[in-house]
Amino acid sequence: SALRCSAPKPISRTACHDTAMAQPPPCAIHQWSGPRSMSTATMYAWHSRGDTTCVDEPLYAHHLRESPDVFRPYRAELLAAHPSEGAAVVRHVLLREYPTSLVFFKHITKQVVNLDMQWVAAPGLRHVLLVRHPLRMLVSFGSSVPWLPPEKATLDELSLPQLAAMHAKLTELCAHPPVVVDADDLASNPEGTLRALCAELGVEFSPKMLAWPAGPKPCDGLWAKEWYASVHKSSGWNSEKTSRAYRALPKESFPVLRAALPFYEYLRAFAIKPHAAEVPKAERTIVDHGIVRTLAPEARNLDLLVWVGPPGKGQLLPRELARVSVFDSAVQGGDAVWEGIRVYRGKVFKLERHLRRLRDSAKMMAFSNVHSSAGLACLKKKKKKKMVSFFFF
Repeated sequence: SALRCSAPKPISRTACHDTAMAQPPPCAIHQWSGPRSMSTATMYAWHSRGDTTCVDEPLYAHHLRESPDVFRPYRAELLAAHPSEGAAVVRHVLLREYPTSLVFFKHITKQVVNLDMQWVAAPGLRHVLLVRHPLRMLVSFGSSVPWLPPEKATLDELSLPQLAAMHAKLTELCAHPPVVVDADDLASNPEGTLRALCAELGVEFSPKMLAWPAGPKPCDGLWAKEWYASVHKSSGWNSEKTSRAYRALPKESFPVLRAALPFYEYLRAFAIKPHAAEVPKAERTIVDHGIVRTLAPEARNLDLLVWVGPPGKGQLLPRELARVSVFDSAVQGGDAVWEGIRVYRGKVFKLERHLRRLRDSAKMMAFSNVHSSAGLACLKKKKKKKMVSFFFF
């Protein structure tokens, strides 16, 4: 039977009960994103389920009313057709009763202007943040909106600072932290990502979320004719085209890209991991020097620190943040030295010999400013009791 949200109270969790689920599913899912983030495709995925009412950018008119300098060719039409007083939108649209099992609200985060956000903590609401790499966002401007080319897309237009602030606000106010999804994961592994998202929300995944008929949808906002040309041509998730297509970025957009990247990196750290596709048993192993090894990572190596940088200027970083520039000579010309040192029962095996060989190799490559043996030994001994091996480049 259809799940219904009680009124006039804000959406009630007790009204959203399904005994088949391990926990009561939410009545309303609020997705927050920037533009050009595959947010409309995600809305179509939820619309395809058949048990979900989708509402497209209900705060858009409020945003235009509060931002008189923002140009949109459909401004007058939108303000005439939709409620523009934010508090009224919250009461009569976001927290009203709907007849379907679920309600999906697609929001562009920058549209939250001068609005009391306490309502986000109402029972039965869950929040999703959809993020996308700012380079992909920038190059997609102008593809279907010629009046907003990439060189005119500002940091505010991308909404990434607002998304970071929204993440903090939702984490502070809500019983459940927001679920973060990276659009690149949706592009490369739509089923695995949607399954992981549904699991996080306590909603049963439906294979119907993977495809939809081409063309306009009943849930489209009236601005669809300006923004949705490409998604109207789609009939599902096209991972090959979406994940690999790039266009040149105008020079004027580089400052925006540089400013946006820290916000994306911050949010990306919270992104859920897609459910992995089933891999045939034969593909779960590799042959390394004649020895069959499993692809499963060593769990003890997941949380470790990596020293990156020259003496006096480097730092210890978590493995996921340890990176070497593509312009480093080791990458450009392959001029690097490497040493792997084993640890047995907490003791480094032949430490001095390994250090001497490492330094001799660096000398043969004419490297300068190399760590001293004492410095290298100090770095290694900091963690030796918990590590099974050391690798130095």
